[in-house]
Amino acid sequence: MNKEQIYVAFRKKAESDDHYFTFGKTGIIEETLAYFGIPMTSFIAFSSKQIHETNLKKLYDFIKTTASNEQLALIYEIATDQKPVPEMNPILNSSGNVFVSMPMNKEKYDCVETIRSGTEKAIIHTKNTPYYLDLDTHNSNIFDKMLAEIQSCKFLVADFTYQNAGVYYEAGYAKGIGKTVIHTCRKDEFSNIHFDIKQIQFVIWKDAGDLEQKLIEQIQKSKLSGQ
Repeated sequence: MNKEQIYVAFRKKAESDDHYFTFGKTGIIEETLAYFGIPMTSFIAFSSKQIHETNLKKLYDFIKTTASNEQLALIYEIATDQKPVPEMNPILNSSGNVFVSMPMNKEKYDCVETIRSGTEKAIIHTKNTPYYLDLDTHNSNIFDKMLAEIQSCKFLVADFTYQNAGVYYEAGYAKGIGKTVIHTCRKDEFSNIHFDIKQIQFVIWKDAGDLEQKLIEQIQKSKLSGQ
């Protein structure tokens, strides 16, 4: 994804509103910075144009050095009017957890413990914290809890073994709000993956140990290891 083109598209979008860019008020630049949790420069004692240029520079630095592919795609969609700036904020108040989306019914699926073992060890090895919705104790509506955890997670690991519909939903929702999603699937089940996502890079695994090692590599290459 060409980062310079994404920035240019966003800048053109911002500058297309002469009134916004000339007079001191917040708008698409500040809304986008706020969504990604990037502190903006206030309008006190500075001209509107200076402030917008400063805030655009902050967004440019984020695009060039920090933004994930999903975040870059979201910025481009905002710049080209494909999406508005989302109202929710998935970065501020981040739990830091890695949301693991996977089949959970042990009576129906033979892969539950294998996926849980492989993902847990890989996520912990990369100094991150795994989160499994079915193991969490809470008093919330399960759907609301799922949305909240995805919104605040660091990134999401989605295992598509056995084509679980909930995994498709959770992975799609996460990508839609700019989260990085790592896709995994057991080798003998990969041929059943829906064609709409089959072109995405998958971690294809054979057993728990294989999943652990390959997921560790994918997390490290994606620069998502913890401190």
